[in-house]
Formats: sequence, structure tokens, C-alpha cells
Amino acid sequence: MNSFLNEELQVNAIPHPGENVTEYLEAYGWSQSDLARRTGLTPKTVSEICNGKAPISPATALTFERVLQRPAHFWLGLQRNYDEFEARAKESTRTSSWQDWVLHFPLKEMRKLKYTISSGRSDAETLLNFFGVSSPDTWERVWKASAVAYRQTQSFSVREEAIAAWVREVELVARGLSLADFDEDRLLGSLGYLRTLTRMTAESIMDPVQQVCAAAGVAVVWVPALKGTGISGCARWTSPKRALIGLTLRYKTDDQLWFTLFHELGHVLLHRQKRSFVIDNSEDLSDRFIDPEMRAFEAEADQFSSDVLVPPAELGAFIRQNKFTSEAIHDFAENIRIGPGIVVGRLQHDGILQRHQGNALKQKLDWKFTEDI
Repeated sequence: MNSFLNEELQVNAIPHPGENVTEYLEAYGWSQSDLARRTGLTPKTVSEICNGKAPISPATALTFERVLQRPAHFWLGLQRNYDEFEARAKESTRTSSWQDWVLHFPLKEMRKLKYTISSGRSDAETLLNFFGVSSPDTWERVWKASAVAYRQTQSFSVREEAIAAWVREVELVARGLSLADFDEDRLLGSLGYLRTLTRMTAESIMDPVQQVCAAAGVAVVWVPALKGTGISGCARWTSPKRALIGLTLRYKTDDQLWFTLFHELGHVLLHRQKRSFVIDNSEDLSDRFIDPEMRAFEAEADQFSSDVLVPPAELGAFIRQNKFTSEAIHDFAENIRIGPGIVVGRLQHDGILQRHQGNALKQKLDWKFTEDI
């Protein structure tokens, strides 16, 4: 029999402490009336304790310490264990009624992607532990209170529970990072250095990106997205002095990853007082946003990312040369100290290159490059 089953059998066998009191009475040859006289408790109180209908209070435990010659903490320990067992039994009954809530979450996929999940006695308990809440109702209150804004579009049906699970995993992963207080000037001054990292191999960028951003008060973490969420990243203020950016590898190329990082940095720098929590998700980036204010914020963040990565003046001069060979793109990228894949992505976005052109200059990404995180 395995240890888990042994534990379950032991837990199921916990008696009310009144049974222990009865055993002492039998050993001493006393009746309940004898115990009542010796302790000063009423016969009714003694009877209710012995029959499991009343608890042993701290005052009663002190009385039993003198009369039954066992320390108060012994009796209180028995009562505490019994109370916990009863509470867990009631909770188990409640969690069995939460199965419909559980089915809304991609728990199997979360386990497959190695989210920070510790197994509970049931799937409901596992999810509650993961989210750090006590019930589906409290989960809903916490999620609604986060005031998250995401790309609600006319063509994309959002899986809210899956988005919430990804957001929670981002929070848990970010807890392992040490952050300075947010420093806007330092973050702005770091943008140029972050640009130069686009020239490095994907396997080399994780540590420097995290270190530079953490020094400015921004945690940056990578977490695999769940199906049906369309998430590329998020930007969030977790406190007045701490910001958090979560990224996925949704498009699996370096140009998209870097564009998303600078897009989220744009939200942090431009929209701090307007939207404290933004998730960028859409099945189709051309989708029209239902919320016009969000549409404006997304356009601003897009422009910020585009202009920081490939400055408009330099890009304009390059385009006017009307020469878009791989060699020319590579030389231009070298001149402005940026990865060539970023230039290709920008030219494709602007319609100068077709989606199939220049892709050999992009870096392909997969989750192997995060294994050391």
C-alpha cells in the first residue's frame, strides 16, 4: 500500500477527542459523573464531549491536564486534528460540486506545459491552489478585480479561464526575479542596449533582457501560451513600483518576439495611468477592436515598438534606395545595429516584402531557449 493511501486511511480514522476521554475514564474506573465532579464541568458538558457533540476548549484542556494527567496541548492537538479532518471532509463535499467550473480550464494542457501546479486531492483543489484562492467565487472576484484589458474582437472568442491561467503562471514565474523600484529614466536609457541584443542568438538573450529590465523595475518572463488565447504578451503594473511583462513564443520568430517585447514596454511607459494591465491577444492582428480606447492604446504601443526598433529616418532612407536583397538588408541591419530578422519583419509588415520573402534572415525560436530559466 502506498504512502498516499496510508495517509488517507489515517486521516479517515481520526476520532473525536471525546473517545480518548472515555478511554481514560475506563482506565481509571470513573464514570462521567465522577469526571464532572473532579473537573467542575457540568454533567451535560462532559456527556457532550464524550459523545463527540462538543469540542474540548482551551479551558477544558487545562482542566483535563490536572485531572487526567495529560498536558493541555495533548487534548488541544486531538481537537485540532479532528476539526481539520471535519473541515476537509466538508470541503471535499463542496469541491465535488465544482466540477463544472474545473472543466472550463485547460488543466491537462497546463500540466503538459509544466505550469507551476502542485497536485491537490481533486482537480478543483489543484486549481484553487494554483490560483491561490479558496473557491470558484473568490477566483472570479480576484480575476475581475485585476481589471485586465485584452483584445476583445468581433472575430475572436476569448477563453477567459485559459487567459487567467496564463496570467497566473506569469505571476508565479516572475516571483523568482529580484527587482529594483521602477525607474522610467533608466528604462528609457536601456532601450538602445536592448535593441542591440536583437543581434544575438536567441539562446543568449534571456539573461541580459531580464537583468536590464529588472534593474529598471520591470520583470520580464516567458511562459507558453495556452490554446485558444492567442496571447503574444502582456504588460502589467503589480504595484506602484513594479511592472511585469509576460511573453510567449506565439509566432516563433525573433522579429515577432522583439516587436512584442518593445510593444509591452510601450504599454509600461505610455499607458501606466490609463490601463494598468493589458494582454495582447488576437487570432488575427488585423482584427478590429471592440473597445475604441484599447484600439488607440494598441496603435500607440505598436508605433512605439516599430520606431524604437527601426528608426523611421533610417528606414525611410533605406527604402528610398529600393534595394531589398538579403545582402542589402543585412548591411542595413548592421549599420543601425539591429538583427536582420527585425528589418525583414518590419518590411513585411509594411508590405514592402511578401510574407515569404527574407525569412532566412529571421531566427526561429522554440521553448528550448528557455530551459535555463
